Amino acid sequence: MDNSSDGVTLMTGFVFDVLQEYQHMKRVCGPAFEMARGLDPARIDDWCEMKLYNDVCTWIEENVGASSIRQAGIGIGSRIYDNIIKSGKIENPNPLAIMEALKWAASVMIRDPKGRGWEIASHDDGDILMRRTQTFNCKMQEGLLLSLVERTGVEGADVDHAKCTSRGDEFCEYRLTWL
Repeated sequence: MDNSSDGVTLMTGFVFDVLQEYQHMKRVCGPAFEMARGLDPARIDDWCEMKLYNDVCTWIEENVGASSIRQAGIGIGSRIYDNIIKSGKIENPNPLAIMEALKWAASVMIRDPKGRGWEIASHDDGDILMRRTQTFNCKMQEGLLLSLVERTGVEGADVDHAKCTSRGDEFCEYRLTWL
């Protein structure tokens, strides 16, 4: 995977979505909030560097914990789901439709000259394999993907982080399953 974030920007709202999950821990997470000091929370549609977003997520994962950043992903996934539904991008929410909408959302809300984001590597009844091609925090994506699938109303949703760049794999891949 190309881990370069050169020339990649995203909407500042993503940074504030992450920080919102830690508002109750603002003192503990002071360094993460300090990183975003130059961003205006009233201008969530402005663009900022992907590196800043990644640095905030990495700081939280390393200093608060991987399970915490995964939990933050659940909250962020819920907000993304609401925004996708509000946009009218999908009429009948189901796991495959929401993953297609996630691909679309990433392509619109992230500017990457290399066009990276998400790929649907494969899908079948009750099973989708998602491949992360952007530099998003991989632990956070576990929670985000789980939240998106759960919000479609299916039972028994689960995510398996089957491949991971931190374990030497070329890409992070997430197997989403449900009953």
